[in-house]
Amino acid sequence: MARIPLLAVLALSGLAQCSGQREESRTPAPAPRYTGDLPVLQERGVLRVIVPPEPVDHLPRSGERVTLDYDIAHGLSEALKLKLELVKAGSFAEMMAKLLEGEGDIVAASLTITPQRQEKAAFSVPYLHVDEYLVTKAGGSLPGAIEDLAEMEIGVRRSSSHYQTLVDLQQQVPSLRIHEAPEQLGLDLLVEGVLRGDYEATVSDEHLWGAVSRHYPNMATPLVLAEGRPIALMMRPGDARLKTTVDEYLLARRFSLRAQDDYTDDLPGLKERGRLRMLTRNNPLTYFIHRGRQVGFEYELMKEFAARHGLRLDIVIPDSHADLLSYLNEGKGDLVAAAMTVTGPRRELAAFSQPYNEVDELVVVRAGQDSIASLADLAGRTVHVRRSSSFYTTMKALEDSIGLKVVGVSDTVETEEILAGLDEGLYDITLCDSNLLDMEVAHGLRLKAAFRIKPTVLGWAVRKGNPELLAALDQYVREEKGGLLFNMMKKRYFESKRTIAKAKDSLRVDLSGRLSPFDDLVKKYARQYDQDWRLITAQMYQESKFDPQAKSWVGALGLMQIMPETGRELGFEDLHDPEQNIHAGVKYMYELVKRFDPAIAMEERVRLALASYNVGYGHVLDARQLAREKGWDPDRWFGHVERAMKLLAKPAYYKRARYGFCRGGQPVHYVGNVQSMYDAYVGMLSLAWPAAETRI
Repeated sequence: MARIPLLAVLALSGLAQCSGQREESRTPAPAPRYTGDLPVLQERGVLRVIVPPEPVDHLPRSGERVTLDYDIAHGLSEALKLKLELVKAGSFAEMMAKLLEGEGDIVAASLTITPQRQEKAAFSVPYLHVDEYLVTKAGGSLPGAIEDLAEMEIGVRRSSSHYQTLVDLQQQVPSLRIHEAPEQLGLDLLVEGVLRGDYEATVSDEHLWGAVSRHYPNMATPLVLAEGRPIALMMRPGDARLKTTVDEYLLARRFSLRAQDDYTDDLPGLKERGRLRMLTRNNPLTYFIHRGRQVGFEYELMKEFAARHGLRLDIVIPDSHADLLSYLNEGKGDLVAAAMTVTGPRRELAAFSQPYNEVDELVVVRAGQDSIASLADLAGRTVHVRRSSSFYTTMKALEDSIGLKVVGVSDTVETEEILAGLDEGLYDITLCDSNLLDMEVAHGLRLKAAFRIKPTVLGWAVRKGNPELLAALDQYVREEKGGLLFNMMKKRYFESKRTIAKAKDSLRVDLSGRLSPFDDLVKKYARQYDQDWRLITAQMYQESKFDPQAKSWVGALGLMQIMPETGRELGFEDLHDPEQNIHAGVKYMYELVKRFDPAIAMEERVRLALASYNVGYGHVLDARQLAREKGWDPDRWFGHVERAMKLLAKPAYYKRARYGFCRGGQPVHYVGNVQSMYDAYVGMLSLAWPAAETRI
């Protein structure tokens, strides 16, 4: 039997042995050893992930479950903005030693969480749950129950989680015999041991066996030995900040809709999906989150546009301004709404809507500096502007003729930060649009416009292949520019001192790292019940807008809008107390998630639980049953159960539903809003991730 691809595939699981011939050909320099929590890793700029050996001659297709560990390692390093360094180890014992001795920071090797391992190391939240299969020869009399394992000899490595599974089974079947296989054996060699008759069976996780079972047609998996084993990343027990950040990354990876495939659809395709993805930047001109609420001039205008077309607005924030148009053309977003000046070079890359705003490009200096009044006065001076901005292009064209020096600031820096640096004396001169300068001066920065360079126009960018979306934007601008909506938004964001103060105060999420005044309580109980604190906060905002005294027309109380009867059933009496109310809401969500079949993907169970929280568990059961009848997936919310939920408001459907009439649009709206808010929170917090102390 050919076993070549298997050796390679199974190496990814941490079970295959290293290729000795390759390793002997070169001796790598010893890696530096050091331990330390997340601040140490940030200081060094490297994330060292301990993984099984690389595949020898075969790499599974991207997205296969056996590649999850490698995918997660790369994604985590990108999220943390750390250089990834893979550290190879061939056995669990070697992985543990390298971790504890400081040769690596995280182990990503499809490790099952067991009590024995938790005594030595810390584990992340699970990113996968798997069943453990008995693997034995096909044919003959196969075991069909645990009792049939009597007198059977099963070969596994002692360091594997499968060994503990068999030890536990010996409590039921004392005559079951465990054959301790050499630690270097991978699953392929363990299976060959079964074929040779060294022992009668071995054990494999379902996702590994699913990837390789076609290569072993004469093997069978007649029995599930353990169900839903949690698979997680392993870290040193004292690295609390690293664990918190890793947990948040894994939770977002599972639940956030950002993890979808890229697409480049025009407006009809967007309507079919029901979503419009707005590419923007986080600054007071375009988009920011204040006290849990998404706000911003560009955001408000685009939210209204999306609503008119029946779309939910999602926010995507690239790492830098320079990435906005590339993200657009790669299909990571559908339009750019980021106070973008329309220029010739940008028109080569995208199509622009009719101008929705006109501003002046201004040369900005510190107040009291009167020596600069024209371009000629810039001779010998230094101008700092963001490299990808239109200001940089403007100034570079004048650099030689005037004799000024233009310094390009990183594309990850916002103009508001450059203006703050100018106010503090870090920079000599910069440029900005007139509306932003007005905001910054109103906030108290000691700056002024030295003179105007030129008027310019701002437009929204779409892909050149999306004419219907472009036409819809043009129509929107024609209908609303100069009207009540646009004028109201301009007044709110560029003239209102109250709004300008919000854009700068400590409750702006990207400046503080805080989503609400109740973050500490939410984190406390989210950890206790294995929930994502950002999701609970998004739900809290949807329920009460963070008002502890909120009361609905049906009598629901407090931050999480708990009914008094439900609160009493959960063990809580004072629902006006923020801590009790949050605890009750998190516990209730936990109970709802548990009601759904564990075989359903966790992210879908959470969405079904959110709908149940809003409209009742029974109505969600009706919607799932209706989804089955319609040929939709009863285990998926978006595009499936939510479609059925809307039908429960119609007599033809609710009259035969067990729980009767339901305002189906209400939970659809609720789950969609919580999902959008969650995605926004994750994206916004990641801008400062993981530096904010409040994230712990």
